[in-house]
Amino acid sequence: MIRRLLLPLWSSVYRSLFSLGMWLFRYSQERMAHVKMWPAIWGSGGSSMRKLLLAGTAIAVVMAAGSAGAADLSRPVYKAPPPIPVFSWTGWYVGVHVGGAWGTKEWSDPITFDGFATTTSPDTTLNNYGVNGFLGGLQIGYNYQSGPWVWGVEAQASWAGIRGRDPCFFFGKGTCKTNVDALGSFAVRFGGTIGRAMLYVKGGLAWAYERHAIDTLFFGGKGSGDTATVTAETKHWRWGGMLGTGVEFAFTNSISGKLEYNYMDFGTRSYAFGPVSSPFGDPGEGESLDVKIRQNIHLVKVGLNFRWDVGKAPVVARY
Repeated sequence: MIRRLLLPLWSSVYRSLFSLGMWLFRYSQERMAHVKMWPAIWGSGGSSMRKLLLAGTAIAVVMAAGSAGAADLSRPVYKAPPPIPVFSWTGWYVGVHVGGAWGTKEWSDPITFDGFATTTSPDTTLNNYGVNGFLGGLQIGYNYQSGPWVWGVEAQASWAGIRGRDPCFFFGKGTCKTNVDALGSFAVRFGGTIGRAMLYVKGGLAWAYERHAIDTLFFGGKGSGDTATVTAETKHWRWGGMLGTGVEFAFTNSISGKLEYNYMDFGTRSYAFGPVSSPFGDPGEGESLDVKIRQNIHLVKVGLNFRWDVGKAPVVARY
């Protein structure tokens, strides 16, 4: 602040002294021009003139240098702005998600109905019903960005409450049930960026842990009116394929939110139920049944990801 106030004053003083020096220099030259004889210049009368000439010249030179310095001082000083970090998707991340799911179950092709003397043609669909429910879980992954394109890998695991049931008639009058208790995926992601938004597709392996059960209603002897329900259940891990798409937006350099859709197809697999025994000792006691079950599940999820960089130099704008 003080420097800014003194700069105009210093400039004015230097200009005045420089003007005085130049006037003295010119005046001394004019006086010397009127001297007719050079020896007289360097005599007793010329000594004063010589001193005047030297003084004027010295003042002019000093003031010229001072004026140049003052001009330099008055120039504004520009500093380069600090580097501006450029957002990048590159790095590791972990996150959480919640969502909903729905799908279908097709039960088909039992080998026999022992005790009922009934058979069916292969791959005949005997029961078809829907499942739906909620899910929530975690994900971890890594992204690498090159230009506007982002490649990555991701693993997800979800706890689920996806259920469905429908009447069926395998061992007799009963109910077919399905519970999907957990599911997840291992996938590769590829996306393109628009500002802080990324649109992506993904594909890979899907897994699920599920339970299938048949609740069969048995009736007592003729006229007794007694009934009892017997459950045959199978539990297993199941593998399949998945495809998905989504959009992710970075709210800050380390936090982003996403909306994602996944389709999981687990194909068809055979399961053995039983043996199922009637509590009333009816014929056909100890029956078992092999069933083919086809399954697919659709997922819609929202989630948050938290990113950090491990061993990655910061990307900055260059000037």
